Amino acid sequence: MARLKPQMGKIETLDQANMVLKEIGLLERELEGIDNEAHKQIAEIKEDAAKQGGVIRKRIVDASARIGAYADYNRDELFKDRKSVQLSFGSFGYRKSTSISVKKTTLELLKKLQLIKCIRTKEEPDKEAMADLDDDTLAQVDSVRKIKDDFFCEADKEEVNKELLKEQVA
Repeated sequence: MARLKPQMGKIETLDQANMVLKEIGLLERELEGIDNEAHKQIAEIKEDAAKQGGVIRKRIVDASARIGAYADYNRDELFKDRKSVQLSFGSFGYRKSTSISVKKTTLELLKKLQLIKCIRTKEEPDKEAMADLDDDTLAQVDSVRKIKDDFFCEADKEEVNKELLKEQVA
């Protein structure tokens, strides 16, 4: 079977080139219309998904809060020698998080102690850099390191899916 080359047409004059440019413009306009319609539909789908998912997101927050309350109530027993509990459908526990609390006087004290690396050009304390300072130095600049345990819970989606398959088979 012989191969056929598509005839693209040969441009021989400026008027023909101009007409091809017009065709390109019309095609691009048509393409923009298609893209705009797609973006509109995508926005509507996202809005609809957000509405539909709102109830589910609230249920997840509520379920996480119930696990958090259980963890808080039984903290001494559950987390005596560990930071998290691993179960067949996921895990929950506490993670360390550190933040630097500063006062209005901290900036001037940082300048006085020449801790310039701890000062942002916006003239505010750089808490990330201050995290490297020891507690005595933080106290000298009216700051304190706060360490707390933040609760987390993560579902093991693979195990949940396995369980769903078992239930469907049964």
